[in-house]
Amino acid sequence: MWDTISKPPQYANSKIHDFFEVKYTALPHYEDKYEDFIADTVVLRRRFTQEGDGSLLRAGDDKLPADSLVLSTKQIWDVIKSQKDLNLPAHKVMVANIRCNEIKLDQLRNLTSDQAWQSMAQDSSSRLIRDFGRHSAALVDSCMKGYEVEAMYFDSNVRTEHQADLQAKLTATVSGPFKAQLNLLVAELMVKFDKDFRLAILDNLLGAFAATAEKMSRDTLAAFDERVQEFLVTGTDLTADEARDKLAVELHEHIERCKHLATKEALHAIEGELTKIIAVPAVELLQTFPQNLWSKLDSVRKQATASSSRDLQQRLSGYALTAEEQKSLVSKLAAAADKKLGDLLQEAALTRVAKMRDVFNNRFQLDEHGTPRTWRPKDNIPQLARQARREAARVLALLAVKRSADYAGGDAVETAIMNMVKKDIDDAVPGSSNSSTAADCGSSSRDSFELATATHWPDVKQERVLIAPHEARLAWREFMSASALSVQQAQMTQQANLMAGKRSAPIWALLAIVFLGWNEFMVVLWNPLYLIIGAVLFILGRQMYGELDVDAELQRGPIMGLINIYHKLGGVLHKVAVQNVEAAQHLGGALVEMVQNPQHHDGGREQAPHSGNTSTPLQDGAVVHHQQRMQHQSAAGLKQRGAGSGQDGMQMTQLPHDDGVLDNEKDA
Repeated sequence: MWDTISKPPQYANSKIHDFFEVKYTALPHYEDKYEDFIADTVVLRRRFTQEGDGSLLRAGDDKLPADSLVLSTKQIWDVIKSQKDLNLPAHKVMVANIRCNEIKLDQLRNLTSDQAWQSMAQDSSSRLIRDFGRHSAALVDSCMKGYEVEAMYFDSNVRTEHQADLQAKLTATVSGPFKAQLNLLVAELMVKFDKDFRLAILDNLLGAFAATAEKMSRDTLAAFDERVQEFLVTGTDLTADEARDKLAVELHEHIERCKHLATKEALHAIEGELTKIIAVPAVELLQTFPQNLWSKLDSVRKQATASSSRDLQQRLSGYALTAEEQKSLVSKLAAAADKKLGDLLQEAALTRVAKMRDVFNNRFQLDEHGTPRTWRPKDNIPQLARQARREAARVLALLAVKRSADYAGGDAVETAIMNMVKKDIDDAVPGSSNSSTAADCGSSSRDSFELATATHWPDVKQERVLIAPHEARLAWREFMSASALSVQQAQMTQQANLMAGKRSAPIWALLAIVFLGWNEFMVVLWNPLYLIIGAVLFILGRQMYGELDVDAELQRGPIMGLINIYHKLGGVLHKVAVQNVEAAQHLGGALVEMVQNPQHHDGGREQAPHSGNTSTPLQDGAVVHHQQRMQHQSAAGLKQRGAGSGQDGMQMTQLPHDDGVLDNEKDA
């Protein structure tokens, strides 16, 4: 066949082996020895690769592969037709570019159309794929080797350039599922971290919150570094640095959220306790309204804030809070304390009339022991009403505006309110004003503003105002209406008690006493010993009644009065017994002196007619002694009931003494 082919003159004597290498092989029968046929075909196929033993491929850099002959021929004719010339080196590069690009695209299509890759790409965003990196690397490596096998005969520079481009495109194709897998890994580790961290919180590890969070963060990052190895695709420049940084940021943010949440919960709990700590003493102060109200309120606020700050710092001791965070928490506690105190003050200002009535009733309705007044005739109701209304006006002045802790009274607001209410108080109590108070009022009026026409408090910021001037005027008028009713009821009660004290026993009761006690009267009359015993018991009972002050005690209530009488009974018995013994001793000494000195006794009888009294000296002395003892008992009873004080306006009248009466008492 070779010899019959016409050849160029220079190749006329050439042999076929100068251009072709001809080899023969035999394969087993396909049907009879199928397995041997398959094995021999595998061996024969390997000989058509460069890696196989006895390879039949003959590579040459200056030659084109046979499968590119048609393309090369077509391109040669196009070049000749267009340029009337043919540059063979440039033609080789052009053919290499076109063919390498086709091979590159074929390999990319092979990867994207591979069923294994499509399955992994589809599942990469929904679940973690085991050995994702190894499978992906195998597919990428297969594409790269396929390209190398098919493009090995083309220009090396062109082949290398397209190989790098293929590598980049394969990396871009794999990077999407690769990043999705890393995101799933980060999410899974974050879920595990969150669960473990919550368990750590439940296990009461908050004493070392910062240390626990740091240790668990390191463990999570170490677990990421260990598990990410099965997702790394070898043969590409894909790394997990971005995912690791993302995991570190999410861990830090999660810890900060937990820290913020725990801090917020602790702060909320401490604020709740703070409001309770402030509410109890503040409400008590806003019910009693002491003179140093604002100083005590500020002290309560500071003490509550300091105590709550210590509790909060102790509760968050393991959180490693910065100085700025601690300062911010303390400022929030102080703001919460101010808000709670402001709410209580605002509530007190809204119920100002009720507060004024409570203070008025406590001062007017209760005595110094805290027991309700029974409005006895000696109680000076106008004076008590005036004092109680002044206290109510002081409460209104205290609640008008917020003041500082060093407030000691006497500012323009308080002065204006006291001047406004002074006329109402003095008009309600006739004759209570005097020149000194009028002078004080005049001087204070010159230093203060006129409240009757004022619309705002002078030199007071609006946020510190609790009660506006017109609200203060309305509150005072409403209070005066309510207090006038209380004063009127007290006066009516006092008048009723006075009338009840003057009422005598009815005639039928006196007749019944005479009729029912006639037999006893005759027994005493016929037996003087009973008369003496009755007189002694009557005198002792009278003394005990006066010393125990039964009337005053029973006015406090039957149960309380009986208890007080029971407690005083022993001391009063001892005192009455001592007084009677002393009186008996004086009487016995006087009788002995009369027996021993009868002349002095006769002189006393002779002097008796000149005094206009026909009674004997003994009788006169006994009468005087009895009168003075009754005066002493009445004075003691009135003293225990508060008589003689400057508030009720009553004065005791002391009976006059003279030397003659004292001498008669000594004689008796």
